[in-house]
Amino acid sequence: MLIDQEFKAIYLNYKIKEIIPFLKKLTPKDKKEVAAILKKHINKEWGHNTISVLAALACCKTKEEYEKMRPGFYSIPIELVDELFETYIPDWIGESHLFLDGFDYLKILEWKRKGYLTLQDEIWASLLSSSSRTEEILFTDPVTLDSHIWLLFEYECSITSVYRDRSWKDVFKILVQEKKIDRFRVLRASLSAINFNFSKEHNAWFLELFAYLEPTHKETLELQGELYMIFHSTQHSLFPGVLKIINPVIAEKDFKIEDFLQATASLMTLPTKNIVNALLQALEKIAKENNKYHEAVSLFLIPVFLNKDKALQTKGAKIIVKYGDPKSEKIRRELAFYTGSLLSDAQTLLQKFLVENKVIEIKEEQNYEAASWHVSQPIPPIGSIDDFIFLASQIFNNNETYHIDLFLDALIRFNGDFDEEHFNQLEPAFNAAFKRKDTIGFQHLLATFLINYGLLKQKNKSKILSDANLGFPTFENWNEKRTPFIFKAYHQLLLGIFEFLKEHKQLPLLSVPELTPCWITLNTLVDKLKIYQQQGEKPIAFDLEIALLRVENQNLKKGEKYAKEQLNEEYFDLLKPIFEKNYFSERYKKEFLDGSFDWKLGYKKIYKWNTTEEVPESLIAIDNNKELPENASFLDYLFNSYHTIYQDDLIRTLYTVPYFSGSLAARKYNGDLSCSTYQYDIKGNIEFLDSWMKLNLPFQSVHYLILSAGLFHKDKTFSGIAFEVLINRAVSEDFNMLELGIVIGKKINFEWAPVKRFTDGLSGFINLSTSHNQAFEKLLISILSAVEKPVFNLKKLLELYYELLNQNRTKVDETVAEVLKEWENENNLKKIIHQIKTHERKTL
Repeated sequence: MLIDQEFKAIYLNYKIKEIIPFLKKLTPKDKKEVAAILKKHINKEWGHNTISVLAALACCKTKEEYEKMRPGFYSIPIELVDELFETYIPDWIGESHLFLDGFDYLKILEWKRKGYLTLQDEIWASLLSSSSRTEEILFTDPVTLDSHIWLLFEYECSITSVYRDRSWKDVFKILVQEKKIDRFRVLRASLSAINFNFSKEHNAWFLELFAYLEPTHKETLELQGELYMIFHSTQHSLFPGVLKIINPVIAEKDFKIEDFLQATASLMTLPTKNIVNALLQALEKIAKENNKYHEAVSLFLIPVFLNKDKALQTKGAKIIVKYGDPKSEKIRRELAFYTGSLLSDAQTLLQKFLVENKVIEIKEEQNYEAASWHVSQPIPPIGSIDDFIFLASQIFNNNETYHIDLFLDALIRFNGDFDEEHFNQLEPAFNAAFKRKDTIGFQHLLATFLINYGLLKQKNKSKILSDANLGFPTFENWNEKRTPFIFKAYHQLLLGIFEFLKEHKQLPLLSVPELTPCWITLNTLVDKLKIYQQQGEKPIAFDLEIALLRVENQNLKKGEKYAKEQLNEEYFDLLKPIFEKNYFSERYKKEFLDGSFDWKLGYKKIYKWNTTEEVPESLIAIDNNKELPENASFLDYLFNSYHTIYQDDLIRTLYTVPYFSGSLAARKYNGDLSCSTYQYDIKGNIEFLDSWMKLNLPFQSVHYLILSAGLFHKDKTFSGIAFEVLINRAVSEDFNMLELGIVIGKKINFEWAPVKRFTDGLSGFINLSTSHNQAFEKLLISILSAVEKPVFNLKKLLELYYELLNQNRTKVDETVAEVLKEWENENNLKKIIHQIKTHERKTL
């Protein structure tokens, strides 16, 4: 019988007893043939079984070939492998994790003793650490305790796992107690392992093992060097554990103080409180036991005053006061660099150390002005067909929102100048549009517009346009069923432009931005309208309306005079929305114009598998009409866009209606920011807040809600930009700190989000300037006035308020004084309220 027929007969009839004799007799050529059969049939006509995996083991020439063919889930009977190995052992067997993982450490050790395989140290570590037969495997062969067990400290393996309540920490402790392995070697190895750049979990485990073995003072002192090396790790979470180990031996004579100070030099500037606090405790102990290090310790801890945590600054100041010399020029000179960041309690404690024995006052910056978030730049029109062709290929990339406006304006201007070569050059743009046939929103609308324009104008249709003709609707019939109304409004705009193109009208597009990010000057709009007047043409309705909505609200009196000079009564009347004070208020609901939507706090049910969880949320109430009249305005379409506007289109819409963005902000808030536990679209949140700030407009109530969500956000990037916004606007006259504070206070009172997220962020900006300190005090007064009960971490808010009272040298606000009376019996608030009252008595 031929080899292939014989193997198929064994496999298909599952003749398990015949497979090993069959495999043993195969020549290299036969093995190649069997491997080919396996490749052809396995996972197709055939499934895996013991015969197939044994055949793969015997017939594959390389580890890669074997692991590709053999399933990881299928185990191989040990007795059959032993029988096969009597006559044949693949030379790659010691390299295959997939094969070795199917057997226990002791079995692999047996094969190693028989000379079947040679393993790398990393594999021995993996096999030993993952074995479930600890008691049996440790003493079967001397090589385990002599060599293999020490490999667990050199390679990242399963040493951290617990199997049936068996922990490797317990194993090492027992082995050490029974003197089966060297105790000091284990201690040293556990510390050295941390320097192998293992995972955070592994490094923490090795440090825990060291502590679990309860090193004596002598052992800790002998291993100082290894302990100090850990301070160079990027895993800062290890530092408190190391400091805890070191603390008991600081007073010992063999403790190397200078080595310790050198190793921990960078720790004092870390933001993590428990690390800095543990380091301060160690430094205080050094100063207490060694007079000669008083000045060194004082100088060493001075960077703690960059940390805005009140308790840390106070503790550091007390150590300097107790052990430092007020006459030391080094201490006084070094402290002078940190006076601007000293909090009030630390400043008072250090009065004798400060230059000229005076409390440093933070001087008001002269003419402090927040830097502009965005400086508007001119947006030049597209000047040539070549520039237009280049821009056309970029319009789907969401670079700048005004690129599409420039594209449409240039398309109208150059429409009559395009020849067939130009359409050939527009092929990348048509191709980009064709790729958007399965998209939604504005991208699909614009792609449909461009494809239909190409079909209208190109004489010899390219393959892209011919294919697109089947994949896109005619432009007149574009309409997505659940599309927000705003896209239907943009559709109306583009329909008007499409008619211009069909009729070869050479008229300027009115709504093209003139200044970044989206502004139009009134005089420019008047000049464009004058062209329409001269040609007796009517503007596209939504083009005119968008232009009016984008007109920058500056120099309107002069602009009105200029418009009357240039336009007749009919065309001047088109500008009424700009000049008539009550034009919008008579047509639209107040909250859609000024963003003063009602909002309320409540709970949201989150469904998780078979359980539900209730989490706090705050929702904005916003009404919609689901049907619009035929003569609906652009703003009607916007205000009733009750479906979500996709993020890429959100900024475009914001820059279409810069003064009326309240409904957009409300829907953004409800969709992504209403709940602090579950928050979505972080990138989009950042982009929206940044884009809003570029408009440099006064905040509306709804924008304060978005900012408040950012100030409490768990994502550091979004939280960071929210605090940048607060710092930028805090000293602006049109920024309502009282309203923001009420929003934050209500959320804190409802326990909508952890207070600490907000206080940690704000504390970093205390003493940024006197103006900011005063603004922050107003903010905290407003917050505290809205908090009706002692919520978790309220103490941190009161500590910030106390600090600002001292920095601003102001009295306690009357409203705050009243709520403090209600809270003064709360155990965790007694001390800080007493400090605030003491400050009040001093200022009387």
